Amino acid sequence: MTPEIAGLLTATGHQITVRTRSGGMRVAAVWQVLMPVACDVERVRIVTNSERGFEDMTISFAETFSGSLNTVLRQFEKMTWVTTAELC
Repeated sequence: MTPEIAGLLTATGHQITVRTRSGGMRVAAVWQVLMPVACDVERVRIVTNSERGFEDMTISFAETFSGSLNTVLRQFEKMTWVTTAELC
């Protein structure tokens, strides 16, 4: 990805980061949870750090009310395979 394209992907709203142990990210399950707010997803970034043993998926939202994102966050927190989930 070129720096010009990367600059266009800068998010302007809230973000949710879902962290799992390495090999534990369930992308389809993440998208099932995101379905009610999918039209507001602006960017998704997945980072794997095998040395530290984790994977992060950060979902950036456009102008979504944080109240609706709190509901999404609570769903992630209930999933046994999710190590942490946070709203920024």
